[in-house]
Amino acid sequence: MSSIKVSLFGKFNIAYGEKRTQIRARKVQELFIYLLVFRNSPQPRESLSEILWADQPVTISRKNLRQTLWHLQSAFKDFKNSSKFELLIEDGWIHIRLPRDFWLDTAEFEEVFNLVNHKQARELGREDFEAMQYAVNLYTGDLLEGWYQDWCIFERERFQMMNLMLLDKLVQYCETHHKYDAGLSYAWQILRHDHAYERAHRQMMRLYALSGDRTQALHQYQRCLDALRTELGVEPSARTQQLYTQIQADTFVPPSFVLVEAASKKDETAQAFEEVLSRLERFSLTLGRMEDEVQQEIVTLKNILASQAKHSS
Repeated sequence: MSSIKVSLFGKFNIAYGEKRTQIRARKVQELFIYLLVFRNSPQPRESLSEILWADQPVTISRKNLRQTLWHLQSAFKDFKNSSKFELLIEDGWIHIRLPRDFWLDTAEFEEVFNLVNHKQARELGREDFEAMQYAVNLYTGDLLEGWYQDWCIFERERFQMMNLMLLDKLVQYCETHHKYDAGLSYAWQILRHDHAYERAHRQMMRLYALSGDRTQALHQYQRCLDALRTELGVEPSARTQQLYTQIQADTFVPPSFVLVEAASKKDETAQAFEEVLSRLERFSLTLGRMEDEVQQEIVTLKNILASQAKHSS
């Protein structure tokens, strides 16, 4: 059974097994994509016609929706029975039923986002880190690049914000777990989307400082300063300026969560040594008791030998 993969990040694409299936008509594509984006809830027929044909009279928009639904159902016939989409049209509601072997990049992305969204950086585990890496790698471009419908622009901005939030959590995780190079890489991705994202600039300043590169940390402040002045016409916040002053004066102290992490590792190491010491002490006591028993046996044997020698003489 061939799998179906649909990509909405970057250029819209459908892959079915070894081939690419095309839905050529633009409005058929748009209807299909809209139903995929809102796949978790049925859509009112009236709303669909108004959203997809907002510039048309009601009668024409309804007619266009009927025709587009028919074309979409016809396009679904290209897929085999085991891999076929279905349109459920009941009582003025339209819903798409997805095949079992279906993969959607935005669905995978949202699943990871929902998994980690409410977790603090210190609560993120290794599996969370790997899941977030997987998600941001799926984000190969903004949602449906080249599409400019109102609903699409809104959803595009929503996914942009989710991507920035995942990247931010990745940077925090990397800072907490001393993965400074990886953290800098993710922070650069944030700045590619938003040059004036001050929090990312501040994170990079800390990461450079923590990795021992004071010069780059100071350069990063200058980049932050230029971006904020050029794009927003504002100065860096007091928090950013304070961090710059600390790095400049070489008095920067790692954030508390980094210290806590380091202390935690130190505690774990100390605990391990204490356990080894305890086992060695117990072993030493056991050896002491065995040594006493051996000495007693030696004395006993000597007495027996001395007694036998006396009687024999």
